[in-house]
Amino acid sequence: MGGNRKSKIGPGLTGGLLVLGIALLSWVPWPAEQNAVKQIQDDGLAAKYCPGFVQGEGIKPDLSHVYYRMAEDDARILIACHPTWPYEKDEGKKGFATLFNKLFYTGGLKLQTKIFGPEDIEAMEIVVDKQSQKIVRIRYESASHDKQEVTGEQAGKIGRPWFEVTTWNHMFELTGPEAASGKKVQDLKPEYFTDERWNYYGMTKKKQSLLSQDRAHFEWEHQ
Repeated sequence: MGGNRKSKIGPGLTGGLLVLGIALLSWVPWPAEQNAVKQIQDDGLAAKYCPGFVQGEGIKPDLSHVYYRMAEDDARILIACHPTWPYEKDEGKKGFATLFNKLFYTGGLKLQTKIFGPEDIEAMEIVVDKQSQKIVRIRYESASHDKQEVTGEQAGKIGRPWFEVTTWNHMFELTGPEAASGKKVQDLKPEYFTDERWNYYGMTKKKQSLLSQDRAHFEWEHQ
């Protein structure tokens, strides 16, 4: 049997789903740094402070890279870490977000790649006090892209951050090495995020639009 069967999702509803879905998934920038910073590269410091990752049960695929960028001012070292996965895929069975992802975002039209760029790349920041060598700030995104910031005494007690990947789209919870027991640990050597890689992943776009948007990063990374 052939014929022109009409889709149950009309063009108006489809357009509405697209706009709403993209708006919900768009990345919201972190506040800009107030101090002027200078870009630096230090693989040793990156290895010391860039996080280890515990991948929760059922979270796919395995982490493939951890890229970093680094900057400094008179008192601090800023390290942006970008854990990267080959892809992200919503394995859920119901709900608007799952429907949108399967039809448009990670499946179907594969808008994730068209809007942002290849693979799935996230961002977190570790700020270190030069004098004490202690962490003074950690920034990351937890489930539903909620921005989290750890500062003060709590941050200072953390020698090196550990994160558990808790969602299909690779969001995090701050944890500790003890939480890694019996779970899949992914402790990759950080690689410097060169300009060539930055451009390949489309981290910042010359002009942003609904279908061409910057990826998660910190403003000081491309000053």
